[in-house]
Amino acid sequence: MFVVVLAPFGATGDQVNAACPPGAPGEGQEPEAKGPLRASQIAYARIIDQVAVQRGLPGQATLIALMTALVESNLQNLSYGDADSVGLFQQRPGAGWGTPGDIMNPTYAANAFFGGSDPPSPPGLVDINGWPSMNLGDAAQAVQVSAFPDRYALREQQARQIAALARIDLNRAGDPYAGRSGGDADGAISTPTPAQPGGDCGGGLTDGKPTAGNWPPEDQTVPDPTGTGGMLTPRTAAWVAAARTALQNPSMSCWDAHVWNPTSDHPKGRACDVFVGGDGRKKAAARADGDRYANWTVQTAGQTGVRYVIWYGKIWSARTGQWRPYNGGGVYDPSSASGGHFDHVHVSIY
Repeated sequence: MFVVVLAPFGATGDQVNAACPPGAPGEGQEPEAKGPLRASQIAYARIIDQVAVQRGLPGQATLIALMTALVESNLQNLSYGDADSVGLFQQRPGAGWGTPGDIMNPTYAANAFFGGSDPPSPPGLVDINGWPSMNLGDAAQAVQVSAFPDRYALREQQARQIAALARIDLNRAGDPYAGRSGGDADGAISTPTPAQPGGDCGGGLTDGKPTAGNWPPEDQTVPDPTGTGGMLTPRTAAWVAAARTALQNPSMSCWDAHVWNPTSDHPKGRACDVFVGGDGRKKAAARADGDRYANWTVQTAGQTGVRYVIWYGKIWSARTGQWRPYNGGGVYDPSSASGGHFDHVHVSIY
């Protein structure tokens, strides 16, 4: 794989900002870059725009991507960042954006930011309904789901300056949903159908449809109703209440420190595990319950803000609306009952 790493390009660590630079996140424009740093920004801008052009996306998509990369990495291909974040957009392997090597490839990272029917799992720009009519900063936030949502709009002018230097046409027309499964936001998307036994998805699971939307970040303000003693976001707590009603009060647990996996959504109050009463590979009743829990979660994801579901060696993403093989994310043993999620359904919420 060919990886372009132009940063730091002569700059020291404190000259190139990471996703969460020291000081107050969300402050205004960075000082205008000059010399080698500006040259590398222009080079990365051209790579991002080349991806957008090849996909048939409008210039507005390039502008939003440039604003986002300026906030996240100062438009540099960083090999470090907050937690496990790397690359131009500070995408996280632990959140499903790909391997560190994938994300450090600027072309891959740009394609991942723009989204569509191909992996990785998190929703990209084209998966966000109505993004062309959003404020530019809000569209960026819909993809990044940042704790500092106001930062992106502050970098519009700088993004336009770099685009001008790179001779990028930000007024270019295009299909705002190019590459999205099912076509544009108004196009018909097929009704979920059960997967056939022995097929890629296993017995009884339904693919559903892409359901990515604009889900603003939330703080952990609600005591976990599953009794862990931790705190959940309001959206996660609402999902618990809905699941208990619809699924006849299954056994579940949400908040957990997850010290072995600091990138997990559990300590952030954005994830729950629904237990099926045993290994679904060995107990038919457990498999049937897990399929039922997973299918209901997928079918209601657009209303509840579910981001992804893991069950029975598969992971479903709101971005793609499809089940794909689950490899453990480099943390879990996918062959074990727990690591492969054969004994519980994992649900992560935006």
